Amino acid sequence: MRTFVGSGLGRIVVINLQRGEKVLESVRTQLQELGIKNAVILSAIGSLQKAVFHRVTGMDVSPVDEFVTLEQPMELASIQGVVVDGEPHFHMVVSDLEKTYTGHLEEGTTVVYLCEISLAEITDFDVTRVKDQNNIAVLQKI
Repeated sequence: MRTFVGSGLGRIVVINLQRGEKVLESVRTQLQELGIKNAVILSAIGSLQKAVFHRVTGMDVSPVDEFVTLEQPMELASIQGVVVDGEPHFHMVVSDLEKTYTGHLEEGTTVVYLCEISLAEITDFDVTRVKDQNNIAVLQKI
């Protein structure tokens, strides 16, 4: 186990996305424009017309992922995750009228009506992600 500690929270940011905007791409743009390197998601809700995500399909030493694209009206129940060294690592829960889906948020996920994402900046947090020998992105002190 590894533990990484920042000194506190900085700015609180609420991103309000509208119809047709891309979720992950918009978050990345805002992080860059605001100069935020590290953050934690406080909440994320909304509605989607397209969800793109990947999920693990086995328990091999190295991950094997299945990539999924859904194009239909969906509720975005939640996004959880952190931003480390400027890069979001988010997982989401979405549902259509019959099923619920979860997975790692990918580019191309698109808002149908609105999406609200709130983030809290983490201060004094010098951490990055590095892929290990099994192709797993682990946190490491800079």
